[in-house]
Amino acid sequence: MHPVVKGMVQVAGTTYRIVRLEPRRYEVVRIRDDLPVGVFQSGPRLEVDARSIAPELMREIARVAIQKGKTSWVGPLAL
Repeated sequence: MHPVVKGMVQVAGTTYRIVRLEPRRYEVVRIRDDLPVGVFQSGPRLEVDARSIAPELMREIARVAIQKGKTSWVGPLAL
């Protein structure tokens, strides 16, 4: 499966691109410097892997992306 850009979200004044890598797995790229900052996986439970940002910020980016419909996630979100 080829990566698919699902959209952008803004958190704490910074814009991030959400890219679907495979079903339920997304990469987050900071637009300012085109730097991948982490990956999250939606499913029954949200899983985040922060690479160059705080895990709490990565979790917030994932939460906003899911709430704004930038992922294919359907259903309640267990944090």
